Amino acid sequence: MKWLLLIAGCLILLLLLLMFTKIKVYIDLEHVHKNDQIQIKLSAWFGLFHYTFKVPVIKKDEGSAAITVKKEQGRKEESKKEETKKITPENLRDGFADLRTMIVHIVGFHRIVRQFTRKVKVKKFVWHSRVGTKNAAHTGMLTGACWALKGSIIGLLTSYLNFQIMPSYSVTPDFQRWQANTLISCILQFRIGQAMWTGIKLLRYWKGRKANFKSRNLARLSGDSNKQSF
Repeated sequence: MKWLLLIAGCLILLLLLLMFTKIKVYIDLEHVHKNDQIQIKLSAWFGLFHYTFKVPVIKKDEGSAAITVKKEQGRKEESKKEETKKITPENLRDGFADLRTMIVHIVGFHRIVRQFTRKVKVKKFVWHSRVGTKNAAHTGMLTGACWALKGSIIGLLTSYLNFQIMPSYSVTPDFQRWQANTLISCILQFRIGQAMWTGIKLLRYWKGRKANFKSRNLARLSGDSNKQSF
């Protein structure tokens, strides 16, 4: 009996330690010409635990970049047939009901996810780019568009994540050649318990508020295959 209590106590302590453990995520992304490289590192307990994985350099092979998609052609008699579908007031009613159901579920999921992302601390955020064309006017317009796009994206991120520092970003024009290079480096931190609790809430929300769609096609998402089309 004492051994069981001791094991249970150790498991509880281990679970509590895991719940309060802070995870740091280091993300480095580099795009140079047609090459991309991504490195992600996970670190915990002041670096005692760390794991790094890299996405190999992706280089586009011009000789084998083409993808051929074949479409099977039907018979001429079949191609001449016209499919008619009758839209009834019931179809419209079910469509609006399904739209409302989807909005409610999306808002619910968004609320849960945002509660978690607001607890994710951003310790570092660097985003530098160099763009250019051989035309000075086009390069100027492209640079301005990139500044505006970066400002919008960072503004959106700051509304979702908890930035501990001011983000550093820039766009450098190159008037001599074509290029679009970028470098992103950031450090995120959150507790394992926060991620686990968010996963539990998402699971409970999905099971407790399962979507009940009216139309036949969307009803398959809720597991109701008995819906009949009008």
